[in-house]
Amino acid sequence: MASLFSDYLDALGVRHTEEYSDRRFASMPFKSMFGLANLLKEYGVGTAGVKVPEQSREEAVAKLPVPFLADTPDGFAIVTAVGEAGVTYRSQHKIFTAPADEFIAGWNGIALIASADTSSAEPDYFRHHVGELAGNVKTYVLVALAVALPVFALWSTGLYKAWAAWVLLLLDCAGLYLSWMLVQKSLGIRNSTADAMCSVIEEGGCDEIARSEASSFMGIFKWSEVGLAYFSVSLAIMLIFPRALPVLAAINILCLPYTVWSIWYQRFKAKTWCTLCVCVQCTLWLLFFTYLAGGFTGQIFPPHRQFCGRLHRCRQRLCRRVAWHQQP
Repeated sequence: MASLFSDYLDALGVRHTEEYSDRRFASMPFKSMFGLANLLKEYGVGTAGVKVPEQSREEAVAKLPVPFLADTPDGFAIVTAVGEAGVTYRSQHKIFTAPADEFIAGWNGIALIASADTSSAEPDYFRHHVGELAGNVKTYVLVALAVALPVFALWSTGLYKAWAAWVLLLLDCAGLYLSWMLVQKSLGIRNSTADAMCSVIEEGGCDEIARSEASSFMGIFKWSEVGLAYFSVSLAIMLIFPRALPVLAAINILCLPYTVWSIWYQRFKAKTWCTLCVCVQCTLWLLFFTYLAGGFTGQIFPPHRQFCGRLHRCRQRLCRRVAWHQQP
């Protein structure tokens, strides 16, 4: 997610790379207007700080050149437009429009005005930009490979003809992604997608469950790590050894009692809901129904007729061996 500094550079139209600008902003010991002014000088951007008296703030808001940085109780706000609709500003990476009097009431009169021209740019911008493009290309290549390899594996093994195999592929990938977000939660790594998903059922539920004693097995390993291993191994085995799908179906059945315990624990013990955990449990059940509908569950044990045929062939081979040994 872009920082305040990157957002301000975007508003000013200054050439920059998000990664370098965010890193420079994060390295600032104090996130103050003085520090931002010094940082903007590195980009060839001139700045001027102003402090407007309370009685002149309404007039100043209309006359100050946009975009400018305003100091508010909620942090710095990047004012991008002032008009009849009110004051449009960017704060916490979101765009808001508020009536002028409402915005002025929350502004302490301190502002940073910046002026950029065509020569304003990030130091070593070209080198950083090429590196950023290379990183994007690498990301796209990895995503393309992550999509192409499973599809190729399904095609080479003949599983592409079975609808259930495609559904299993999608469910394993979904479970893998959900488990990865749970692992990040348990490690305290912030993820905007995970935070948004966790707030669907109950705000903060995922964090509370991730910190509880029940999130790990005897304190040895996290259940989220088990889920990550389960879905990744299940996906790999399906693509490499498709004949092992009945075995995967059997393992999936063995996992189902855990889903019941997890839901019970959240409902009655912890009395809070972890949306990601519930999604993982639902994925396990969807896998079960897919294995069942695809006919893989029925292959866990050989059918009676097939078993009898194998038993009859074994008996015939045994009889031939006995007869051969009894020959004079």
